[in-house]
Amino acid sequence: AANDPGAAAGEGTNAGTTGDNGNAPAKLEGKLVIWTFFDQVKDMAAKFEEKNPGVTIDVQLFPGDQYQTKLLSVLQSGKGVPDIFDLERGYIGKFIDSKFLTDLSAMGAEDLLKDYIPYVQALGRSADGKVRAISDHSSPGGFWYLRDNAKKYLGTDDPDKISEMVSSWDKIIELGKKVAQDSGGKVHLIESSGDLFDLAAYNTEPWVKDGKLNIDTRWKDTYEIQKQVDAGNVDAKLPFMSAGWGNALNDGSVILTSMPAWASFMIDNKDDKAVGKFGVAKTPEGFYMGGTYRGIYEKSENKDLAYEFIKYIASPEWQEYNLGKTGNMPGNATVYEKNLDSFKSGFFGDQNILKPYYETIKQMPAVQADKYGEDILSRWRKVAGEGVTNKSSYDDVVAAFKKEVKNTFPELSVD
Repeated sequence: AANDPGAAAGEGTNAGTTGDNGNAPAKLEGKLVIWTFFDQVKDMAAKFEEKNPGVTIDVQLFPGDQYQTKLLSVLQSGKGVPDIFDLERGYIGKFIDSKFLTDLSAMGAEDLLKDYIPYVQALGRSADGKVRAISDHSSPGGFWYLRDNAKKYLGTDDPDKISEMVSSWDKIIELGKKVAQDSGGKVHLIESSGDLFDLAAYNTEPWVKDGKLNIDTRWKDTYEIQKQVDAGNVDAKLPFMSAGWGNALNDGSVILTSMPAWASFMIDNKDDKAVGKFGVAKTPEGFYMGGTYRGIYEKSENKDLAYEFIKYIASPEWQEYNLGKTGNMPGNATVYEKNLDSFKSGFFGDQNILKPYYETIKQMPAVQADKYGEDILSRWRKVAGEGVTNKSSYDDVVAAFKKEVKNTFPELSVD
């Protein structure tokens, strides 16, 4: 449940300002107000206060479905705006080029991001290339599987061997047909042909270029593969988070489920029954899902202190602690590399699970967010998803998609 928003930012003083050389002073003092939709920010704030006893952080938590509207409202009115506010991947593009976000590059943020996963640091940049928001994590995905199930239908539960077996969509389709046949149609290799949306989503060109709708040619190939997956009984026809999707992850009716690393709450672990039972394999290419970024309000009276907090969450110290406590994958590549051979997670037994995530996520293109991308992507998912179900031609899907984009964004040029 959300806390009462209460009084907002601008209270307190910031005695702990940074010097001209950018070094933090010995003692930080003051109060910060942070707005978020993400409960874990309380832990972040507590750890920062522990390090800096002179600092008080008021974390104000709002339900995710109300957060964006509340934030926009206070930003536009200029009243009660927090010093720091969170932005989710789904809508960061609507805020990143606004006048409300401080230029963090001017405060030294380029140095904080020098070891970052390329895609993670790029999403916090505005169109002029300046850093405006920073995330403390990456959200890589992989194929999760029940080990016993994999042994039964794939002949192995070894993550490296399985990664090789599904390293291309051609291999996935052939393997999926075999699984369906061997199980009499009761078991499927993957949950949904819609998994391809996740994998292609950020490995393609931006949807808008110079005010014009841009459909990467790759979407055609993706659509044709989706139709083959659908026709070959390769998937269980269970879109992400749909009814039955979570059950399939746990009951073995699907062998591989494409999952972001943070989604372990979907595993049914009643009485510890899932401990050591899962493995994670690489997907044919990297993908990620979600992500939370933090920016500083341009008119905050506590900018220097707010920047010290941003510095802390970008640090290997916080990200290593966070990895150990929550399993949230780091944004800083050095934290991955340091823990590659040692990090273990209860559900995944002895597997070094950072490896499959890191090997794919570090290769993802560094693409900046814009105000159209996520909305247009969701429309493509809808129209192309219906097209797969209805066995429509690619040209028909594109025509329907263009119509949707034209109606929603009349200012864009659509051929």
